[in-house]
Amino acid sequence: MTELEQEILEIINTEIDGKYIGKLRAFHNGVAWELRLYLDRWFTPVILSFEGTEEEFKEFIRQEMKTRKMQKTKFYSINRYPIVPESNLKCDE
Repeated sequence: MTELEQEILEIINTEIDGKYIGKLRAFHNGVAWELRLYLDRWFTPVILSFEGTEEEFKEFIRQEMKTRKMQKTKFYSINRYPIVPESNLKCDE
């Protein structure tokens, strides 16, 4: 984890009053600062972008955590199993 990512993780943990355990990636893409939060799936991160200085970007992240109420975000996993074995299912065609 880079120094910037560590600082952003501390900001997130402070603002949500908890501990963010997901993956994150923060970097400058040549045009803007970008933060990717991999909350529940690695292939669909929440992406926050900001044009400005690194310090302004950190303040932007702080404000976004308050605005988006990220501390209230919860994820659940559901596995569905058929009640009736497939061999007993009849389909009308």
